Amino acid sequence: MIIGPCTVVTGGPEPKVVEHAGIRVVGSHIAQIAPAGDLGRAYPDETLWPARGRVVMPGFVNTHAHLARHLARGLGLREPAEWRAYDRALSAEDVKQAVTAALVEGLRHGVTTVVDFHRSGACLDLSLSEVMGAAHQVGVRVATCYGASEDDTPLERRNAIDESVGFAKELARKRQGRQRGMLGVHATTLKGIETLLAEAMEAAGRNYAVHVDLALDLTPAERWGRHDVLPADALPALWAHAERAPRDLLGAVRDRGDALSASGASATAAQLRESDLAWGSDEGVNAPPIPEGAFAPRTSEAHYRRLFVNGARWAADHFGEELGVLAPGAPADLIMLDYHPATELSNHTIMQHLWSGLLRSRVTGAMVAGNVVMDNGLLVKVDERKVAANARECAARVWKRLG
Repeated sequence: MIIGPCTVVTGGPEPKVVEHAGIRVVGSHIAQIAPAGDLGRAYPDETLWPARGRVVMPGFVNTHAHLARHLARGLGLREPAEWRAYDRALSAEDVKQAVTAALVEGLRHGVTTVVDFHRSGACLDLSLSEVMGAAHQVGVRVATCYGASEDDTPLERRNAIDESVGFAKELARKRQGRQRGMLGVHATTLKGIETLLAEAMEAAGRNYAVHVDLALDLTPAERWGRHDVLPADALPALWAHAERAPRDLLGAVRDRGDALSASGASATAAQLRESDLAWGSDEGVNAPPIPEGAFAPRTSEAHYRRLFVNGARWAADHFGEELGVLAPGAPADLIMLDYHPATELSNHTIMQHLWSGLLRSRVTGAMVAGNVVMDNGLLVKVDERKVAANARECAARVWKRLG
């Protein structure tokens, strides 16, 4: 397939803008990026996906989401006890419909890869299969885990870890390229992090990554000394809500090459540099944050790295694919935006366009691993109206259970 003519924004640490371009996709990967006319003449028999001059760039990576909490929108839940009650109220069918609706929302905003942190106490042995069933239905990449929490009993923690390990092994056995399993831990104290990390890292070994959902209420000066629970030979971990972590812990995870994630447009404490962070939606809208306020070059570049570099780099290690970049050999995970600027869009101006217009543009096309999942504004694999109707029915039942 040839995509073009379009303006390509390559992504990666040093993005380039290629005008009047075409992208040749073979199988699940990008084979060439060249002038659209040259590709058309060289491969006249290949299918053309008309881009009509739109902007094509890498799909976004959401590094921390609670996809099954999508049905809570409108309940106004805030306290941890309220979220625990919601998670326990979910059935397997609720999980399926919530995750499907959340992934559809994300795809509408250009999100093609999501790292999910899941909990649903009433259906532990079914829920991860429902998450991945929804991912397959929508057509996006998803990594998920069943989170072990500091609030759980030791037996509940062990069951959560065993479920995640077993599910990750099954996905690896099936060689599901767009689906990955990992382990998850949710901690509210430093002592809890130590205990949970020790358990999760032992179970993960060198085979699986760990997703840490921090729910700390600490000052930045709190001391962290348990470097032994972060083995150097383990896969890079993903730390969500990094703005809540003490400085010593941040230093330790940076040294290991772990990824740090925060939600919102400016959800960072003074000890964090914005350029260190990846983006995660938490239980909010599954869409990349849009920077507000006056244009500032340094802020815009940091926001770019957050959306296109930091999360994609971690996800690339996890999925074994060079995500977040459009280049020969990279997976064909890309989005098409209806953006036709009135001024020059080039290597020199891309950051300003990102800040002032590009991120606000309508996503009209999307491809994941070479498969078109949105075309001309319409989702290819799911009926959005049916998805919304099913989700509303499930939401009504969940809300009723919560009283």
